[in-house]
This record gives sequence, C-alpha cells and structure tokens, in this order.
Amino acid sequence: MQELMEFTQNGPFIVVGEYHGNPGELSFYDGSRKLLFSLRFVGWYSQRIDSYLFSDVKPILIGQGEIAKAFELFFQFKRIESDKIDEFTSRSILIVIEGKDIYFMGSGKCLFSLSIKGFKKY
Repeated sequence: MQELMEFTQNGPFIVVGEYHGNPGELSFYDGSRKLLFSLRFVGWYSQRIDSYLFSDVKPILIGQGEIAKAFELFFQFKRIESDKIDEFTSRSILIVIEGKDIYFMGSGKCLFSLSIKGFKKY
C-alpha cells in the first residue's frame, strides 16, 4: 500500500478491492491518505463496446443521497438534478446514481454499471 501511495504523488486515489477473485469494493482516499468512503458492490454490468475517449469532456453527476454527495466531493464533478438529463448531448459523459445503482454513461449508452451492496463514510 505504501508503494501505491508514493505513486499517487500526494493526490487522491481509488483502490479496487477483490471479492472471491473479482472486483468487489472501491475505497476512495484523499491526498493526505485518509480513507474517505468505500463502496461494496455485488453486481456489475459491462456491455461489449468500442473504446471511447472523452479527454476533453468532464463527466456530469446526476443523483441524490449520500453516495452522490460523496462522488461530488471526491471528483469535484458538477451535479445536476435528474430531470435535466435530457439537456445534455449524446457526447456527454454522465454518472447516474439511482438508489443502490451507479450507471456510467457515454454517447447515450450505459458503458458499465455497479449494484451497490454497501456504502461506508469514514
């Protein structure tokens, strides 16, 4: 873990943990190495898609609740109300948080999603 922390050069980072040999947890750390929150997920979905590159587009966060607030603070994404989703072009990148599900959208398609089993704030 110390090597990972040195690699991040005092910036925030995310650690992917495994559960039965598969990705199962995301732990979010700030630049001072403090664990901010973690998500445990039981299911994830990813459809087979072409690769996407959105280097000039900043993701927009849609959602309410503690998970959406944590994502907003960690990533410093702009958060909007879900009723404004139709205002964005198909080129937009959206992170949609609905209850216990997180959808990562690009070009109007769900690129992948996570079904959250647990959320813990530290």
